[in-house]
Amino acid sequence: MGIEKFSLGNIQIEAIVNGSGETIVLLPGLGGEASSFDDFTPLLNNAGYRTATINLRGIAGSKGPLENLTLHNLANDVAGVIELLEEIPIHILGWAFGNRVARCLAENHPNLVKSVILLAAGGKVPPDPEVLKNLSKLYNPNFSGEERLEAAKLSLFSPFTDSETVSKSMRRGRSWPKATAAHSKANQITPIMEWWNGGQAPMLVIQGLDDRIALPKNGEILKKDFGERVQLVNIEKAGHHMHTEQPKLITEKIISFLSSIK
Repeated sequence: MGIEKFSLGNIQIEAIVNGSGETIVLLPGLGGEASSFDDFTPLLNNAGYRTATINLRGIAGSKGPLENLTLHNLANDVAGVIELLEEIPIHILGWAFGNRVARCLAENHPNLVKSVILLAAGGKVPPDPEVLKNLSKLYNPNFSGEERLEAAKLSLFSPFTDSETVSKSMRRGRSWPKATAAHSKANQITPIMEWWNGGQAPMLVIQGLDDRIALPKNGEILKKDFGERVQLVNIEKAGHHMHTEQPKLITEKIISFLSSIK
């Protein structure tokens, strides 16, 4: 187990694969590496699940054309990996930007997906404008490390989250500006109704009540749209980085959800 490479023609996708049991495929946030889940996936492994955390195209060891991408291209990459994992269907988990790719996957390839798990599931309700100002500081070298750390805490985390957790999360992984820009553009040009539904599989939506980027109203809309198909869980004292803020509680909610699926 560990880092594995999956060849999809002229595209190579890298994933961190660990554990045994039913497979959960995890998709990181915008520009994020698979390592962003390093403190989270062991909890799922210990609960009896195999995890395959994917570096999307252009991130870390994943390679492929970045021009003219849509969310469908990224979802098809993930579908190719799932087919090579030789266990179908799988559970797909997407965090932040990854939740959009996860839903696009479930919409385009319903036969591959047993359930959809969404963390920080934005899409229809825009972020708090003040948060966007703080986010811009994270990538601006004119601000000091302390200023960027404070901006991260104000935009990505709950006010209840300690500075050590914030600092550890922000140090993990490199930045991948070309891929980040390409993925952001892919999101912008893919119509929301091509991925919003997330297929037909059972869906778990977990949201931090202090999330100022993927506002909790988004989850409420999903629940209203799809009724009993969607299980909505609100987590107190959690922001956009909920899986680093409340990993044990979120794992418990996921395991409970998965155990209810036949």
